[in-house]
Amino acid sequence: MTKEQKLYKALILADLRLVVENYADDNKAIRLQAAYHMQQAVEKTIKLKAELEGLTLWGHDIDVLLKRCDDSGVSIDVPKYIRDKADIITHWEAECRYYPITVVRKDSIKKTYDVLVDWLGQGKTK
Repeated sequence: MTKEQKLYKALILADLRLVVENYADDNKAIRLQAAYHMQQAVEKTIKLKAELEGLTLWGHDIDVLLKRCDDSGVSIDVPKYIRDKADIITHWEAECRYYPITVVRKDSIKKTYDVLVDWLGQGKTK
């Protein structure tokens, strides 16, 4: 992993730290921010894993990022849970920052966190 990739992984870990510290907060606005950072961690992990395989990705839509990997023949071993919830996770990027009526369950954030931490700990991103 290059120095820049290590620094990028540090951003992912910072997002995850904010998530784990805030996903269960009693303040809904804080929980929504945790969901936003969870989406960011998923997005950045996909981009980092793809880059380690030689593919540079742009954008925020998890489905689009995964399709680009698939179309390019780049296997990043995406967990089934993240593939299945890609649309929901993608919506956390904007909705949780701009629409305070948005509802995100804390158990959904935590499950996504657990899956991502496990996936991030595997393979070349260690």
